[in-house]
Amino acid sequence: MKGCIIRYIHIALCAMLLPAHVSLYAQSGVEVCGVAQLGTIVSKGDNAPYWLTAKQQGLSSVEKSNGYARYALSVNGGFKNNKDLSYNVVADVVAGYHRESVVALQQAYAELKWRWASLSLGSRERFGEMKDFCAFNPSSAFAQNGVNRRFSNLYYKKFSELSSGGLVYSGNGKPIPQLRLEIPEYVSFPWTNDWLKVRAHIAYGCFVDGAFQRDFTKYNPKARYGKNILYHSKALFLKVGKPHKFPLTFEGGLEMHTQFGGDIYSHADGKVLSMPSGAVDFLKAFIPMSGGDDTPEYEQTNISGNNIGSWHAALTLHTKVADVRVYAEHMFEDFSQLFFLEYQSDASGERNLIYYPWRDIMVGVSVANKSSFLPFISNVLYEYISTYNQSGAGYNDPGPFFKEQMDGADNYYNHSIYPGWHHHGWGIGSPLAVSPVYNDNGSLRFASNRFVAHNVGVNGTFGPRSPFAYRLQYTYSENWGTYLNPFDEKRYSTSLLADVAYAPVDGKWACSLSLGYDKSNFIGENLGVMFTLSRIAVFK
Repeated sequence: MKGCIIRYIHIALCAMLLPAHVSLYAQSGVEVCGVAQLGTIVSKGDNAPYWLTAKQQGLSSVEKSNGYARYALSVNGGFKNNKDLSYNVVADVVAGYHRESVVALQQAYAELKWRWASLSLGSRERFGEMKDFCAFNPSSAFAQNGVNRRFSNLYYKKFSELSSGGLVYSGNGKPIPQLRLEIPEYVSFPWTNDWLKVRAHIAYGCFVDGAFQRDFTKYNPKARYGKNILYHSKALFLKVGKPHKFPLTFEGGLEMHTQFGGDIYSHADGKVLSMPSGAVDFLKAFIPMSGGDDTPEYEQTNISGNNIGSWHAALTLHTKVADVRVYAEHMFEDFSQLFFLEYQSDASGERNLIYYPWRDIMVGVSVANKSSFLPFISNVLYEYISTYNQSGAGYNDPGPFFKEQMDGADNYYNHSIYPGWHHHGWGIGSPLAVSPVYNDNGSLRFASNRFVAHNVGVNGTFGPRSPFAYRLQYTYSENWGTYLNPFDEKRYSTSLLADVAYAPVDGKWACSLSLGYDKSNFIGENLGVMFTLSRIAVFK
């Protein structure tokens, strides 16, 4: 333990001094930026407090005491012959103690931008869709601090987020390496006079946690783990409205993610199930279709791979004093609950489509303060989240002995073949579905995916020129386990978070102090603090 701490301190000091040497590699017309960050959690109880570890891009640890030293280097530049073309290269390395690994690559990607489109390759931290919109004063010292302007995910982005996170993708798990073509920001659709805007992406990648899954499950003979699992995602979002012409704007869209290919191992018998990953399987990931003869029988009667997605919608009222945003997200797996329809059949096996309302949904209300009244409050948010129904408790494909069709028991985030919707043990979807890293039985299954939760938050900036930012969050959830493995009794969790950050006007450094507390018969009773310190150096 003592040796680990000494190594950690040594790494931290080296990382804090490294920006001084970055200028050796700067070139004319190129901006080279380095940032060093230290982070540590000290707590007591059963685990580190929940909101000190959740939605951290898989960076943190559930260990009661853990820490890291992080160094990220970004190189940005353009091309003299084409001003519309630019590039960005980022490398982000983390070293620490009481973590999955002593040294790990958090981010590593290269991005090429042309006008409104971008093509990127590698691991990059990304966040949930359409949840928060930041109302921090753009001229405040906190917003203009160099750390926030160049590495906004370290402080600015996190403090602007009050949401519990998306149901399908939240930024809770470690980044997935991928090749991604996207329109990252809304662009005007032709011939609509800016009334209609669009953004979208398509990506293919792979999960790189095979070694972690093998080691995590090695003492559980019933556990399965995967290697070389492939990843696909796509999304399309539309925005309608001009706030300066009409006070209401609407946003809506669809995102879909897929796990496919790869090898699934069983500790019990040592068998390996190799899922196909040919060209046709890449197409089936893009257009969900049934599996072929080289997949298990239940993949041939359902959709090939682990498919998960969600519908999004948001309506924003723009006024002089505040922007009021109401948003919703509904998740689905395969085609179950994709629309307001489900199959139902009688005893003879005759199937009919019936109307089935969406009972699993997230609904949120966010108010962004734009007035001089209570200037230290920027946003106030409330969310209601439910994944309790999952199309009902029963599931059955018609057969010779039982001909009735039942499309229930969707079993969110878990899967009959793949270990589940997580990366390095951290859930990719809602962090309120407690991640498998909390399991003490060597299982990579989500112990509870049926929950109802309430989430409340407030944030803002204060002080002369607003160098301070704060965030307060309260979350309460009730958990029932899964349909196949329900809890003996309902379990609850109450989690609190209090954050404050300081980003001085000189823009060279920033720090934060966070307090987290849990009272729960699920994740334990935990109390702890987290401290982070960052320093930046920029050369052109």
